[in-house]
Amino acid sequence: MNIKELEKAAESVFEEHGIARHSIRMLNGKTRTLEIMIMKEDGSMDMDTCASVSQDISRILDQLDFGDGAYNLDVCSFGAERELLSDQEILNAVNDNVHIDFKNPAKGLDQVEGTLLSYENDLLTVEYSVKGRKKTAEVAKDNVKLIRLAVKL
Repeated sequence: MNIKELEKAAESVFEEHGIARHSIRMLNGKTRTLEIMIMKEDGSMDMDTCASVSQDISRILDQLDFGDGAYNLDVCSFGAERELLSDQEILNAVNDNVHIDFKNPAKGLDQVEGTLLSYENDLLTVEYSVKGRKKTAEVAKDNVKLIRLAVKL
């Protein structure tokens, strides 16, 4: 069995638990780890859901031949600084702290980190701080190389 076959076998598990986005990969290190990152439609994730999905995936793996050798199963969230991949994920991040890398520098900036104030008509408005002074940047979506959530320290 390979990752694509596992994804197909796990579709019903993801649907049952309200998982809107997932990623499955095998990490090769000292101990191999089958990593399954999951997220609900609103971008959230909780430990109970991770545990339930892990139990259900374990049952699937017990029934199927998933390669040679030992590995650990790690079911987790995409993390606090996950990349935003869709318009809906960007909309869900309004009022959250984000980090944006630009394809082409704009007004002397090649990136900005601050609060996403709005996302309308393919235009992101971000409030950020420079030496304690609040500024606002408008970024066209077609100039976004990467947008992710950012932890404010």
